[in-house]
Amino acid sequence: MPIVVNRARLKSERSKRGWSQDHLAAASGISTRTVQRLEQGGKATFSSLTALAATFALSMDALTISTDPVRRTTPLTILPDLASSLDRFRCMGFGVIETNDSGCVGVAAGSSYHLLCSRAFMVGDYPEGAIAPLVGQTIPYIWVSSLEAACHVWSRVVHQVVTHRGTREALVEAGDQWAILAETSGS
Repeated sequence: MPIVVNRARLKSERSKRGWSQDHLAAASGISTRTVQRLEQGGKATFSSLTALAATFALSMDALTISTDPVRRTTPLTILPDLASSLDRFRCMGFGVIETNDSGCVGVAAGSSYHLLCSRAFMVGDYPEGAIAPLVGQTIPYIWVSSLEAACHVWSRVVHQVVTHRGTREALVEAGDQWAILAETSGS
């Protein structure tokens, strides 16, 4: 069964290593034509995807586009200030993923990711009253394929917004569980 490949991620992984398409093909044992086809949006066979993932030392999921309603979930912690928390993550060996916004940063260790956002950053897109009770809390940041469909699962949509980064998001809650749903096009 053909698998939808995240062509942007495939190109990015190849480029950040400084590899040509020919080099990736030789390293993975698939043809150069297959690499070209996949980078242009073609579908992969299980064996081609397995070979590419192994070559990059990534999971197969990292190179695919899911057709599931939930793409991924990342813990998000809202903090009064990022500096001390970011230092703790660095001391534990997490790498920093810059977002080009000083109020939001990602940290990663292996295949684990975490978002750290300042209160001020969150208030840039959400009402202060909605964010205030979440400061110091960690909530799921859930990438979904349809914001409307995902919102129906929650008791209450607190606030919907198109963020200053252009992402459609909704702050939702059910009882004492909060989450931010973020719509992705799957690319």
